[in-house]
Amino acid sequence: MYQLFYPKRDTTLYERYETKNTGVDPILELTKISSGSPNDGNIALNTFNTRILMDFGPEITTISSSISSGDIGANAQFYLNLRATDSEDLPIEYTLEAYAISQSWVNGTGNEADIPITTNGASWQYRTSEAVGTEWLTSGYANGSTGSNGVSTAGGGTWYTGSGASQTFNYEAPDIRMNVTDIVREWVSGSFANNGFIVKRSESEEQSGEPLGSLKFFGKDTHTIYVPRLEAAWDNSNLSGTGSYTEISSESYVLNFKNIRKEYFADGRAKFRIAVRPEFPSKSYVTSSFYLTENRLPTSSFYSVKDTVTNETIIPYDTSATRISCDANGNYIDLRLNTFQPERYYKFALKVERSGGDDVQIHDDGFYFKVTR
Repeated sequence: MYQLFYPKRDTTLYERYETKNTGVDPILELTKISSGSPNDGNIALNTFNTRILMDFGPEITTISSSISSGDIGANAQFYLNLRATDSEDLPIEYTLEAYAISQSWVNGTGNEADIPITTNGASWQYRTSEAVGTEWLTSGYANGSTGSNGVSTAGGGTWYTGSGASQTFNYEAPDIRMNVTDIVREWVSGSFANNGFIVKRSESEEQSGEPLGSLKFFGKDTHTIYVPRLEAAWDNSNLSGTGSYTEISSESYVLNFKNIRKEYFADGRAKFRIAVRPEFPSKSYVTSSFYLTENRLPTSSFYSVKDTVTNETIIPYDTSATRISCDANGNYIDLRLNTFQPERYYKFALKVERSGGDDVQIHDDGFYFKVTR
């Protein structure tokens, strides 16, 4: 099962512009400008970094109560997702990190292009606004948190050092899908205050003299479908009915959804029933139609869900969290519709693995539905 959560606020901290706030900018940016490199038509005299703040706010309380009630599996894994919109001059290999922010902060109403700059929210120097007493801590960190990690300018957020998550990129797309399970569990347990994530380059990369290029991501204020999200993924598959059906053995078979509707409300939950039968049944003398006999899929069958316009994968294949279930009424997919952005069309793709994974077939034709408000 997958459940998606969306951020309540986010912003970029710019070391080069210590008091600039970009709390409503649609783009989040991770940029490394090294001393001596070209920048805005000039030569940079110092090394400058940017960092991203992102907070899912009361969604973490929802996650906590859902785990307690069993509505989210106790062993759920959590993934932070940011979709890249642009990248320039990236190294072949680099690492991005996320930590739990250890101080409160204010989102603000600034844009990166504001002239003069907006200073009414979090910036590299300040947590809340450009005022004495609201600076990010630079000493005396509580609960093992730390600050600027020796970069050129003091500030840049504070975070719990024991809360780290990371993702290393090597010859691959710069989209972030980072396992942040340990951080979320610290919030749920109350060990860390819930002030959101700080996303940054590794300490060694921030401090190095190398130019590491620019990464830009869609933020919560984007006017696209690529809103950042926090995924909860856990195994809730039910295979209690496998003994009541014969597993499909034909090399060529037909799949269809028996009860799929054109539209579903976003606050609902649906159980999508799947029928499977041989495409060319063996002929024999029987008293009913060949086509009324229903088989089941192998237990190593999985689903994903894509946005039909962008082809973005909203729910990826997962060997536990998206396993197709089978009960006394046959195969089905249990889906929470509030995971999806409303007024959009989606489609299922099914992956069926047989012979220990040597025979893998993908089925993604015609399984469409719309989520409405």
